[in-house]
Amino acid sequence: MRPDSPIARSVRRPLAAIAAVALALTVGFTVGGCGLVGSSAKPAPTSTLSSALGSLVPTYPAKLTTATARKNTVRAADAIQALIASTEIVHVDDQSKLVPATTSAGSFYGVERAITVKSGFDVILQAQAMEKLLVQAGWVSRQTSSNTAGYSVALSTSTAAGPSVLLLEADEAPGAAPALLIELESPDLPKK
Repeated sequence: MRPDSPIARSVRRPLAAIAAVALALTVGFTVGGCGLVGSSAKPAPTSTLSSALGSLVPTYPAKLTTATARKNTVRAADAIQALIASTEIVHVDDQSKLVPATTSAGSFYGVERAITVKSGFDVILQAQAMEKLLVQAGWVSRQTSSNTAGYSVALSTSTAAGPSVLLLEADEAPGAAPALLIELESPDLPKK
């Protein structure tokens, strides 16, 4: 093929144009100090899993007040309840309250939710799946119990204000509607 043929010229022109554009971009990025959008010379590691599951673990400041205990306990309980498909939930009985101190324990904010679900929904499998996600989020499984009609797991996590505890139960007792129970307790509030 001759160098001045129409075919050779049409191939050479795009190659020269591509090389010129590449050179211009390289010079522009180098001189201008720009990089590609979203790129960094030293990208910071991210953890999608921990950020996605972070709402499942309550956070409390070292100086805990009734208001922050309530707010953060309810927020975490909402996130835990959200692990259950809302289309399966029939009724939620919420008994959240400030639990007064006793001679052996301080006062704390507690969330207790009995969640009735549609017949046929396997609450035992649901509770076991929830436990796995809660452990991945940072909860520590302390004790489990299961039988053909139910499942129960006690979990805890450490916070700046002290330990927070969670009880998750599944009940498939014959003759009763299947239900899940979430009991979440804030750390003890400071004594007055």
